[in-house]
Amino acid sequence: MVVNEFLKEVKKFGLPLSHGLDIASYLLDINYNDIGSYYNAVLEENKVEIVLEKLKQHIPTAYITGRKEFYGREFIVNEDVLIPRVETEILIDEVLKKYKDGSNLEIIDICSGSGAIGLTVMQELNNCHLTLLDISQKAIEISKKNADKFNLKNIKYICSDILLYTTAKKYDIVLCNPPYISYDEYEGLQEEVKYEPKNALVADDNGLIFYKNILSKFSLLCKSNGAVFFEIGANQADSVMGIAKVNNLMAECVKDYSLNNRVIIVYNK
Repeated sequence: MVVNEFLKEVKKFGLPLSHGLDIASYLLDINYNDIGSYYNAVLEENKVEIVLEKLKQHIPTAYITGRKEFYGREFIVNEDVLIPRVETEILIDEVLKKYKDGSNLEIIDICSGSGAIGLTVMQELNNCHLTLLDISQKAIEISKKNADKFNLKNIKYICSDILLYTTAKKYDIVLCNPPYISYDEYEGLQEEVKYEPKNALVADDNGLIFYKNILSKFSLLCKSNGAVFFEIGANQADSVMGIAKVNNLMAECVKDYSLNNRVIIVYNK
């Protein structure tokens, strides 16, 4: 089967063309940006059969290829970590707007997963010190692989539940894309999403427990001029901003490319 035929097969699963091209470049072991010159290249039938079977099972493309592009960089992913999403790039943009000229900043990425958020911010800013915190040791191992891939140093790894963790230091920037889907919402998710680790998606208290916990200990986590950058669900802005208000903190909301509420920034009054 040639690439053109393979793309037609992938289209039957309702996937965007970019996903088919990504898988094809993976099967040919070439750079994604070069796939346009290989539409008539022949793919190994046994590899194609394996991929098509995985797509029938609704396994996400990123788990098939073991990689996902985020903010212009390719990150290693597997079924132990959440797949980075383009909407999350809004969070990176907001951090850079406020701290682009900063240096020697202390940063923590909570619920860090693959490390995509923290490792991206670290590379976009100068001379930062990063802590990656996640409840899953398997996720920590993936973030270590990504840090090695980008040859990054000055990183501390903590395997812990943030709901039980007490920090020994304060940070300039707190990054967090926590589990924020309620258990009821989880049942209605696409099958592809349900392949991702459930504990990285679903949270107690109608999806709000991590926001409540982190903001309740804002003064322990953040320096006086520090800020927390959260990703949120599209319908959670009022709730999270209300939690900030209860804790005597200021908050602002930023929309994503689809004009959904996506990022909440919290800081001292």
